[in-house]
Amino acid sequence: MAGRSLVSRLIWMLASSMAGLWLLGSVAAGVLTVFEVHERLDDAIEEVAQRLLPATYDAIQQPQAMQQMAKRLVATMDPRALAYQIVGPAGEIIMRSENAPQTPFPVPRQAGFHDIPQYRVYSQPAAVDGYFIEVGEPAMHRSESLRRAVALTVGPLLLFLPLSWFFIRWAVFRSMRSLDRLRSEIGRRDGSNLSQIPDMGLPTELAPIEAAVNRLLERLARALATERQFAANSAHELRTPIAAVLAQMQLLSTKLTASPHAVRAARIVNQIKSLGSLAEKLLQLSRAGAGVGLLRERIDILTVLQVLVDEFRRREDVGDRLVVAAECPDEFIVQGELDVLGITLRNLIENAVRYGDPGEPIEIVIDRDRQIRLLNGGAVIPSETLETLKKPFIRGCAVGAGGGLGLAIVDNVMKQIGGSLTLISPVMGRVSGFEARLVFPEPT
Repeated sequence: MAGRSLVSRLIWMLASSMAGLWLLGSVAAGVLTVFEVHERLDDAIEEVAQRLLPATYDAIQQPQAMQQMAKRLVATMDPRALAYQIVGPAGEIIMRSENAPQTPFPVPRQAGFHDIPQYRVYSQPAAVDGYFIEVGEPAMHRSESLRRAVALTVGPLLLFLPLSWFFIRWAVFRSMRSLDRLRSEIGRRDGSNLSQIPDMGLPTELAPIEAAVNRLLERLARALATERQFAANSAHELRTPIAAVLAQMQLLSTKLTASPHAVRAARIVNQIKSLGSLAEKLLQLSRAGAGVGLLRERIDILTVLQVLVDEFRRREDVGDRLVVAAECPDEFIVQGELDVLGITLRNLIENAVRYGDPGEPIEIVIDRDRQIRLLNGGAVIPSETLETLKKPFIRGCAVGAGGGLGLAIVDNVMKQIGGSLTLISPVMGRVSGFEARLVFPEPT
């Protein structure tokens, strides 16, 4: 049963057990029915013999009259009906039914039941000494009676067996609804939603699981809160000293312009700037992890995008490389928090500027199906590397000053607002390049 669901296992085990008990009960009912039918048929044979007993008083003196009397007592025309014989002391037949054999039944002359190939015979002494009354039931009549009785007893039981399977299946699925509800509640929990599972009135078997999951969520929430607070505090505390060091180093670099140490000073300035950028990214990541993207304001993202495009176009390393193609109407309404959406788009554009081919344009395409696609040139990134780029501190190549946090921030925010981030390389329809595709949900 490896790999089968719990529901399937329960249905299989209950149905198998029920079928086994049902078949055992059917066999028992059949055996008891056969025994009871045998008893009733034997009683009927014995009763007929008792009814024929008066006919033997004058069977020798008036055989014709006694024959007519016997016909009134017992029906004899049906070959399946009881057959009788009155046998004399010498083994001669004094009287018999029309369906009885013309020779005496081959049974001993003693009281009781006797089985022969075609009959079950009951023998009883007659009223006259030396005479016997023998009543035989045809074997086919008894077999037919047994078959009919067993069919009427066991047949309905067997017919209800498949119905029991449907009832068991319904009962199991109904009983498992509580487990499905608990599974659904657990499935809604993630890094941005670690709230306690409310009391669901679960059965006693599932209540401990709910309590254990709530304790786990509580410990996990504390651990994540501590981690985010540490990252945010660290990044925040670093901003001021980094800014101060950068200002002092820029002054020193200006004074060393004509000295042999100018190149080294400029390199230190760039490294301090990278450190400041990393601290800023850590702050953004902590904000995204704290669920700020869950704030649902209606925002025209085209306005945010236009501000960012104007800002980046003023940079010397971007300029006219940044191209926007809008295929949607004048508005692109999404639900989120303004600053977080701005951080999301900024990180995508910075990623394209930092890692894209500087000789190729950076294209931003706004599609009608609520998608924003950012395309840039560059070498093809292997498919096994694409998904890892959404993890913190993972970069597709060693080139560039980034810290590997931009796409992780974007992916976190998109999940919080109900959208998605898809990374594609090469760009569809091209042999190279990189595409980041944002898909936004419909506003409510």
